[in-house]
This record gives sequence, C-alpha cells and structure tokens, in this order.
Amino acid sequence: MFEKYLKIREKNSSVLLVGLDSDYKRINGDVFEFNKKIIDETHDLICGYKINIAFYEKLGPKGLEILENTINYIRQNPEIPIILDSKRGDIGNTAKAYAEYYFERLKVDSLTINPLMGLDTLEPYLEYKNSHLFALALTSNKGAYDFEIPEKLYLKITEKMNNLNKQHKNKIGIIVGATNSDYIKEIVDISENMIFLIPGIGSQGGNTQELFKNLNGYKNIFINVSRAIIFDENPRKKAKEFNEIINKYYSH
Repeated sequence: MFEKYLKIREKNSSVLLVGLDSDYKRINGDVFEFNKKIIDETHDLICGYKINIAFYEKLGPKGLEILENTINYIRQNPEIPIILDSKRGDIGNTAKAYAEYYFERLKVDSLTINPLMGLDTLEPYLEYKNSHLFALALTSNKGAYDFEIPEKLYLKITEKMNNLNKQHKNKIGIIVGATNSDYIKEIVDISENMIFLIPGIGSQGGNTQELFKNLNGYKNIFINVSRAIIFDENPRKKAKEFNEIINKYYSH
C-alpha cells in the first residue's frame, strides 16, 4: 500500500482521495453504473478511492454485490489504491473473519479501523502480507470533543500507531479530520512517515489553508472528498478544482 501510494501520488500529481459514498437515495439509477461513471471520469486525477461500506451494506445482498463489482472495476487499474472505510474494531475470531473478507476476498489495499479495544484487535489484519490499516485518531465530527481531544487520545493513538508502523514496515496509517486541524500540528510533531487519511474537506467544511498550515510540510497524506465530488453535476471538473486547491498548498 505505501509504495503503491507513493507511485500514484507522483504519477497523477495528486493526493486527492475520492470517497464513493454512493447513497442510492441520491442516485437516479443503478449504483454500480454511477460508481463506474465516477471512476471513469476521475481515475487519472486522484490518488485512490475510499469506499464507505455503510452505503452498500444497507442495500443487503445486492449492496455487497455492488461493493464487490465496484472494487473489481477499480482493480482493473492495479496502480490505484482502494481503501475500504468500515471502522471495524473487535477481538479474536471476529477480527479474523473481517480480515479474511476484506483482504482475502475483496483484496482491498487498506481498511479503516477503530483501535480503542487495543493493539491485539489489529493483529488479525496485519497477518496478511499486503494489508494496511488506517486507525481513527482525530476524527472530523463534533464528538471528537467528548473523548479524543480533552483526553488527548489522538496523541496516545498516534504514538502507538507510529510504533506499530515501524514494526510492520509501513502497514499503519492514521485518520485525522480536517475540521479539527488545530490539533494536527501536535500529531505531525510525533509522527514519522505514516500516511494520514484526512476527511473533512468539502461538504464537511474543513479549511484547506488552515489544514496545510498545521500539516507544516508533512507530505504523506490522502485528502478525502466524497459528496462534493461524486454528486456534483460534473465530477471530473470538480475533482480538478479540488486538485488545484490542494496542490496550491501541498507544493509549498
């Protein structure tokens, strides 16, 4: 995943991650065809796709079929990273079952996880040779102020994940929300080369300039934009616009 990310970042001059949060209630037609259209129009402009599993699970068996078809469609271009956004966090056989489905059957490149039950819950995923995980550290929702921020959990998680990333040779990254970017500088200060997955730009209202100010030159990032691109009248044009805005700050 890490090497794949570096190569596509350079090839497409992009750190933009497009989120396929393809809610059927906002789509006039077939969800898979909608996803294909987004992929066809954006694949040369982006650094990867993030698929939020919730929008597919709620459709039942048909949704899981669409999920698998979408992943297989993206995989026709093996250079493009696929991140499955599921935020799983469980122990023992449960984690092993999740890991088998995501990394053996779906063959995604990375998975979002919730690390609060401890490092042992991550081990079943890391047993797979080509697996990668993004751990929730600093989220973009208001609820981050309930536990993550006042208890400085985001720093404790970052430290643990940084150490785990060293042990597992770049198989760990963290999620840090752009809407709470004032705290990202502290995270950068104790991070090394982990990839940051950064949601919150676009429909959630994160400020790009403030984000990059606090990133302070940190380069290993994905910036995820979902609804603001995929539900725009012209997804390709909108992806180009986000790329231009991001690269304006990223290159300095």
